[in-house]
Amino acid sequence: MMLTHMVPTEGESRRPGEIPPPPPGRRPSKRLALLITSLVLAIVGAEAAVRLLRLGPPVYAPHRFEPGGGIPFTRIENGPIVYQPNTVFCSVYDPAGDTRGYLGPDGRIKYEINQYGMRGPALPVEKTPGAYRIICLGDSITFGEGVRYADTYPARMADLLGAAMPGRRVEVINAGVQAYGTKDEAAFFLLRCLRFQPDVVTLGFFLNDATAYAETIRQNEAMTRDLDLSLPARISRIWEIIERRGRTAALQEEYFEAIRRGFQSSEWADCREVLKGLQQVGREDRFRLIVVLFPVLWELDGSYPFQDIHARIAEACRAAGCEFIDLLPAYRGRCAEDLWVHPTDQHPNEVAHGLAAKAIVDYLTSREPPGAQPPPSR
Repeated sequence: MMLTHMVPTEGESRRPGEIPPPPPGRRPSKRLALLITSLVLAIVGAEAAVRLLRLGPPVYAPHRFEPGGGIPFTRIENGPIVYQPNTVFCSVYDPAGDTRGYLGPDGRIKYEINQYGMRGPALPVEKTPGAYRIICLGDSITFGEGVRYADTYPARMADLLGAAMPGRRVEVINAGVQAYGTKDEAAFFLLRCLRFQPDVVTLGFFLNDATAYAETIRQNEAMTRDLDLSLPARISRIWEIIERRGRTAALQEEYFEAIRRGFQSSEWADCREVLKGLQQVGREDRFRLIVVLFPVLWELDGSYPFQDIHARIAEACRAAGCEFIDLLPAYRGRCAEDLWVHPTDQHPNEVAHGLAAKAIVDYLTSREPPGAQPPPSR
């Protein structure tokens, strides 16, 4: 027999045995308590699942330099910073992020600086008659941060050109210096490299070369510094994931905005003047100046964010009269992360350096036939 619950109207009395109605507000309180309990259990369950299944992006220790945590720089009087000659230092990365197995069990890449303050084996200043000599100017990309010397694009160029130009001695000098901009590269070339009598000078250009030096250093420090987590993020892995992703996105957006601002600044005007000046030196000293543009390793497909900036740099090179190689086509369609040194470091890795070397060598050999006679000795 089904019991019906009837609420007496005003003036009616409750019949014997009738079930009284619940006190006002009692049922909503139960529902609220049930809702809160369910929500807490769901959060605890999600937190446990995230921790047990190790969901979310992995967290790696920031990379660092050794010994002493810095780079052995000194400064030329009235000139740019340079490496101290005959020194050795290392980059150290978290081995857990080395999915390629390139960095070794200790995550260490060694850099040997020769007596001229440049990376790699030292060549005599006096060029061998008939030798084909290239000097590669640039910043940390050309230097090969996070990459063994033999895998840097200057070293790979030497191998590829040697095979393409039998009978000629090919010499490629890596004159890349970390933290350099275009003005620094030109000054270093005139003070230290011109005496090597190059036949070709490549100038590695990266999109932050038009960004003020202080801003570049600030951004680099922010990107490599470990995140100071908030209290909720130290307690909850889910909150930590959200906080880390938000910080990464904010830094990336800030970095991209700084790049674009740079091409509206006096730094970009200075870069254009430097290119004109180096091209004039090239005409006087009879070497080819080739600007090699490295793209940002990010969305290397139709949504690449700086195609318009590449066009502006190409136009500046044409206006300066120097040759130009855009490496974006060499990287187009590849997964950007697969070209990074490490998840904590977006410098080009050994694969990216190999692609750059091939593109540059293809350009050189298509415009100077292998085995061509060298220019008159200077």
